[in-house]
Amino acid sequence: MSIKLYGPSTNPRLNQVHLVADLLQIPVEQVEVGYHECESKEHLARNPFAKVPVIETTDGFLYESNAICRYLARSKLESGLYGATPFQQSQVDQWIDWTVNELDPNFMTTFPQLWGHYPANEDTFKTAKNIINDRLKQLEGHFKNSPYLVGDKLTIADVILIVRIAPFFILLIDEKTRKSYPSLMKWFTAVSELPQFKKNFGRVRLCKVAFPLPKQEAQPKEEKAKEQKPKDEKPKEQKPKDEKPKEQKQKEQKPKEAEKPKEAQKQKAQEDDEPLPEKKKNPLDLLPPSPFNIDDYKRAFFAEKDIAKNIQQLFTSVDVQGWSLWIVTYNKSQNEGKQLILTNNLMKGFINQRLDQNFRKYSFAIHGVYGDEPNLEIRGAWLWRGTEVPQEWKDHVAYDYHVFRRIDINNEQDKKDFTEFWVNQDEDESKVGGLTARSLMYFR
Repeated sequence: MSIKLYGPSTNPRLNQVHLVADLLQIPVEQVEVGYHECESKEHLARNPFAKVPVIETTDGFLYESNAICRYLARSKLESGLYGATPFQQSQVDQWIDWTVNELDPNFMTTFPQLWGHYPANEDTFKTAKNIINDRLKQLEGHFKNSPYLVGDKLTIADVILIVRIAPFFILLIDEKTRKSYPSLMKWFTAVSELPQFKKNFGRVRLCKVAFPLPKQEAQPKEEKAKEQKPKDEKPKEQKPKDEKPKEQKQKEQKPKEAEKPKEAQKQKAQEDDEPLPEKKKNPLDLLPPSPFNIDDYKRAFFAEKDIAKNIQQLFTSVDVQGWSLWIVTYNKSQNEGKQLILTNNLMKGFINQRLDQNFRKYSFAIHGVYGDEPNLEIRGAWLWRGTEVPQEWKDHVAYDYHVFRRIDINNEQDKKDFTEFWVNQDEDESKVGGLTARSLMYFR
């Protein structure tokens, strides 16, 4: 028995089918179908709902990943991957339905917000995350008494469940919370360490802290008030000045502390021996003074048309005692870097949403996506205050998955490697480290 599997190689549901096929030792012929091809006449003949994955069998086409997994497992019942008895087979169906009904809706509420595909809504996000944790507690109770979902052997119910909850442990559920699910994590480790799982999903990187929900820009109060005011609302009639209530007149005669200028409030605080709280200083501000001015360099960088002159100016003017140059590389997982659009979103999310934006005043960088599908890389050249990796990077949720290489400007190879990032900025044309620059951005 062999099957044709249609869909994009980066699709998790498609990889779920690959995983089941590998466990059953069923040969699979992968036919790459991109998301942009799903509505083509050719693919609509396979699946009229324009979705992936789809398999082609001797009996015709079959879609929906869970249905495909059931089909494959039923084709080899002797494997036990669908359960050993009719009762266990029904239990497998039970757990698959539980996963779809209890986890999938909350996944679709949280992750599109985390990825920035939908506007962040803290209330719905928090509610869905609480439900997810409740369901994980239920799984913890089950795995205290059983090594797998059904019986004492792996089934497709375990496969479908781990594909759903792995993203929770990668982005949403932090290390501290995971420690409260020891039995669940024991099961998770056993399944994720299977060679067939690693082949299709790579090594799972568990987050230490949960990825924060992207912040939404605050709407100006004036605009918000305009939107809330009904169009047909009539302005309120103002009373003549001499018709003010007596109480209001008395209040107006009293000086209001809140209406005093801020300078007056500060002065009063000093007179009352109540010093204002000091704003916490950034450790980079406490470094010894440096003759190198990052703002002047940024202005010169964008004013100079000859990019090669910029890098020479940097090498000759940078104060290596107060500033340092780095090449930062993201250590991607096996399933990352497959598609440009997804890798580009990942790169921009890391820099624009996950990195403290106040760090811009202490740094300058050219960061981007390099290479070719399906082996894209995220990396960049950075200049920042200080001679060590700053706290802003150490606080980054993906800090452990980045490699930081400090550049020695007295080392010709280091200078050459750094210069390639700084000078070769033509997307889809320039080469950096032998890889084509695909999508670049400045951090300034």
